[in-house]
Amino acid sequence: MSSNFNLPNILLIGATGRTGRLVLSSALSRGHKVIALVRPSSSLPSQTNLTTFTGSPLDASAISAALSLTTGPVVIISTLGQTRTSGNPFAATTSPPLFMAQSSATIVQAVKASDRRVAKVIVMSMFGAGSSFPNLNFLMRATMLYSNMKQTLEDQNEVDRNVKESGLRYVMPRPAMLKGEVALPVKILGEQGEKAGFMPSISASSVAEYMLDAAVSDEWDNRTFVISN
Repeated sequence: MSSNFNLPNILLIGATGRTGRLVLSSALSRGHKVIALVRPSSSLPSQTNLTTFTGSPLDASAISAALSLTTGPVVIISTLGQTRTSGNPFAATTSPPLFMAQSSATIVQAVKASDRRVAKVIVMSMFGAGSSFPNLNFLMRATMLYSNMKQTLEDQNEVDRNVKESGLRYVMPRPAMLKGEVALPVKILGEQGEKAGFMPSISASSVAEYMLDAAVSDEWDNRTFVISN
């Protein structure tokens, strides 16, 4: 992998979520300075090189204000996701429709209005979003279409469109099913998941490490690779 700039600051959106917490921990251990945008109802313990900024991921002024705390190049990483009352795909949703799409549009708006150098935007997507949907196995396609995962799929499809049409440099990994805890080597299954087997999976830790690798490398810029372990 090749690096085009010095170790950037990270503006992390979704730092209190399952994958976001792993991104935060690893980013700090790697030596990044991190600004974490957290909602008023959330909090993070004080840590060296971590600045917490309270605001909504749907508020462009909050993202702009968080960016203003940085010096030098910054990479925005978003690990936001739709939530449900449990991991069951039929469980009730607890996120509003198009929550992530609204956030991605807000990020684009804030970046374009900012005078800070935003090197790239890294947004966590999922296997099934955009052009990768046909390469899900038939069980997963049915689950996406006929359970409450449909709201997630529709949201991620809008994120996919927003980010690709933004004109910004981006990386948008499409993780397979999140499973396991250990960070293992990441396999690239193609931008459409064309190399996927029947039921690929990846640990959240592996996704976090992949996104942080992408923050300092141009290897995956403007790509939407499906990834697994």
